Amino acid sequence: MLPLPNFLIVGAQKCGTTSLHDILTEHPEAGMSDVKEINFFTFEKKFKKGLDYYSTFFRGIDENAIAIGESSPGYICTPRVAERIHKKLGKIKIVIILRDPIKRAFSQYWDNRRHLNEYMTEVEIVSNYLEANYKPGRRGYFSRGVYAHQVEKYFKLFGKENVHVMILEELIKSQNKTLQELYSFLGLNIQKGLQKLPPPSNSSQVWTNSLYNFFLNNPGFVKYLPKRGKRILLFGGKQSIDYTLPNERIIEELKNFYRPFNQELSELIENPLKDWRR
Repeated sequence: MLPLPNFLIVGAQKCGTTSLHDILTEHPEAGMSDVKEINFFTFEKKFKKGLDYYSTFFRGIDENAIAIGESSPGYICTPRVAERIHKKLGKIKIVIILRDPIKRAFSQYWDNRRHLNEYMTEVEIVSNYLEANYKPGRRGYFSRGVYAHQVEKYFKLFGKENVHVMILEELIKSQNKTLQELYSFLGLNIQKGLQKLPPPSNSSQVWTNSLYNFFLNNPGFVKYLPKRGKRILLFGGKQSIDYTLPNERIIEELKNFYRPFNQELSELIENPLKDWRR
């Protein structure tokens, strides 16, 4: 059988997992899967194929690599995934990167909006998705950001010493220090890795054609678009998306929702999370 990973980047979504994957791909002592978001432990059809199938995603990785891994941000919140990883791979190392949950939620929301996959407004998603428990099949705009219980599960299964929790805001502010901590956790030579973040490989962009922009700015009409119709509208020039957070009333409601969970997480990982909206 081909090699299996000895560490995983398990999430969270829209928190920088792609950047971490790209950074570690550049490290000469690390071997990352060519496919990001394999989701082997998430999807039943893939999981039933077994570890022989899973190992094929690591074909071609240098046998002398110190750290072999993959990145699937859905692993952190999807039920039973942590248990599956532990059962099949044992006490491997786990990397988690988190972000202010309010900003994370609206990053996910606007990613769906720009692909014309969301017909609700910001007010409507708060009314429909403000819940603490993540449920597969639902958007999980806000439940994905209830990190405390998700992190605690990984601590219990793998041991706190085998779980490295990163904060995206800290990575951006102190790149050298934060990346060296990651390398050290994975047993990699801290001098051989990148010392600062590379340009984002999946930066959010929108198309500039007027028909696409009509649906982008009027999400209520998106529900009437067939899948093929959405694809047809994704043409022409592109520009970076520039969105703002919703009004302060919504932000205050979300602050109140997340406050106890953020406090629980802060105590769990011994980090004041001072860059987050508290």
